[in-house]
Amino acid sequence: MVKGAALQAVRVCLCLGILATAFAGMRQPEECAGLTCSENRILKYNGTCHCELNPCHQRHCTDANYPVLDFEYDHRGNINCFCTKPCPHNLCGGQRKPVECASKGFSCPSDEHPILMLEEGQCVCKSHPCQVARKARCDNPALPWNDYHYDSTGHLDCFCRQHPCPNFACNATSATPVVKWDQEGNCFCAPPSSKQEL
Repeated sequence: MVKGAALQAVRVCLCLGILATAFAGMRQPEECAGLTCSENRILKYNGTCHCELNPCHQRHCTDANYPVLDFEYDHRGNINCFCTKPCPHNLCGGQRKPVECASKGFSCPSDEHPILMLEEGQCVCKSHPCQVARKARCDNPALPWNDYHYDSTGHLDCFCRQHPCPNFACNATSATPVVKWDQEGNCFCAPPSSKQEL
């Protein structure tokens, strides 16, 4: 069941910063801003806002460290179901860090290859797909996070989001004064760079 003060969806333009759904595999429909679904259900819009069953609902997450059932599609439209931690600030980035890599401390802090992925059993840092496709430059200071997801057909959707942690500060050392964030919205301090933060 859709939760909210009313089922009347508030129409908000993407340029005002729609927040993503709690799942990496989907972006919240702009027509359904402010509404949520119960556990293992996905918020969809087809003229009305409604909740559909998570496509990975038959999988169960039993590890207390990774209790959230999530999913995402790759560039071929193949679905990947996995158990993970809750999204930082209740926002999921377009591609969650593979648990196999994140649990071992792998990260991708470089601007050139900021996306952590698992390929053939190896943790690797890849280019941001929206940079490669030259989509969604996020030059608006109010919406600086270049985020993305793939849908079930493999279509790449690039979009700009609000800063994942606007109150985060990097003033402890002059060597790393710049606030940056990873693909999940976890902020960290980095050295200065002329590249756009992702």
